[in-house]
Amino acid sequence: MDWPASGHSEENRLRTPAIRRLTFLLVAVAIVAGLRRFTGSLSEAFWLGWPVVVLIGAGGLKVLPPPRLNSKSRAGQVTAILILTLFPVAYYAFLVSVTGSLWSWSELLVICYFFGLSFELSLLYAFQMLEAVIDRCRKRAGPRLQMALPLVIRAGFYTVLIPYILVVFAVHRPRLLPTPMITIPAGQTEAIEFLSRDGTTVLRGVFLKPDAPRGTVIVCHGVGANHADIEDIHLVLFESGFQVLTFDFRGHGNSDGHTITYGLNERLDVLGAYDACFARSDVDPERVFALGVSMGGASLAMALPEMPRIKAAALDSAFASLPQMVEHQFRILPPSLRSFSTQIARCFGWLEIGADINSLKPAASLEFLDLPVLIIHGEDDHIVPVDHAHQLHAVCRRGTLHIERHCPHIGAVMINDSRYSRMINEHFLAALETSNSRSTEIDRNRPK
Repeated sequence: MDWPASGHSEENRLRTPAIRRLTFLLVAVAIVAGLRRFTGSLSEAFWLGWPVVVLIGAGGLKVLPPPRLNSKSRAGQVTAILILTLFPVAYYAFLVSVTGSLWSWSELLVICYFFGLSFELSLLYAFQMLEAVIDRCRKRAGPRLQMALPLVIRAGFYTVLIPYILVVFAVHRPRLLPTPMITIPAGQTEAIEFLSRDGTTVLRGVFLKPDAPRGTVIVCHGVGANHADIEDIHLVLFESGFQVLTFDFRGHGNSDGHTITYGLNERLDVLGAYDACFARSDVDPERVFALGVSMGGASLAMALPEMPRIKAAALDSAFASLPQMVEHQFRILPPSLRSFSTQIARCFGWLEIGADINSLKPAASLEFLDLPVLIIHGEDDHIVPVDHAHQLHAVCRRGTLHIERHCPHIGAVMINDSRYSRMINEHFLAALETSNSRSTEIDRNRPK
């Protein structure tokens, strides 16, 4: 900005950087606030707007240092640029290949924008800050500390950086699109769409309609997946004569959003499915059940207190406490460092999802629930340790626990689908009989 010549030109020149910084701050806040209204998520708004904020701050107003690669050689810079460019494409291609999901060019563009620009820009700035701190400390440190101090600073930096990266990759996963169900006749599937309970997110899924339905089951899938990934469970329920309402959580499959909150907002998605289920004319409201796997089971557990018309629920490989799950990710570390890393992840988790992960404890939601709950877990589950199943069962007033031997995460249905079907059927139908008996007893004791 050119200021007019005057006796105060020196004062104006000194004031110009401050005005630029204030302008930059206002523009950055306006960009994030505008995107927050558009996306419905502060985390998504920040990551979507971050490259634009950097462009304005470093290129236009020049109040930010431009992002630069640490490598000084031409070959090193070219290699780094290739890695930064190709990583998002390779990452998405790997996930699609491993999961057998449908390829989506639009989702690839989203992944490239997030990982290729937003996330990697933040890493570039983090490493620039690291080098600046090391250089400043070296200048002020004595000869004895000049060698040791950089090592200590780098160790502290990576102790914080690793939990940060784990949180970002956990909360912002690529959406993997579901494949069409091949085990269910096409004429007995119906595409559905409804809103989450808070009305902010459009959720999409499928409603399965057997010929002679004996009830309806709301089914909730796990993290980083979609409804098609648990088709074996859908088939078991469908062949048992249950209608199935299955859907993709926000940030998954065909539903809207790109942020995963491990039950905080997914609970509202389950409640949206509950509302959509009871709004259907072909659903018998006296014969509605629910089943959730992994994160879907945890989200269902947290939603159950607000689902009074559900007759029974089943939780397959669900976690009892998210803080314990976070600590489990750092299990190879010594106890003191494990606790520190968990607290760092907790701070970044709060920044990403807007809530303390310590509040996400599905077991606490079951403690005062008078509902039959079947808890299924694999003995050899290394993703959600089997101890979580025992914790869930311990707080259930009317809980039934089944531990499948030699079974991995969400593996019970694949190891023995007939036993899985029998357990689910017996649990749901027994709960229905108990509910009918209670209703009859209440009618008998009601004054005439």
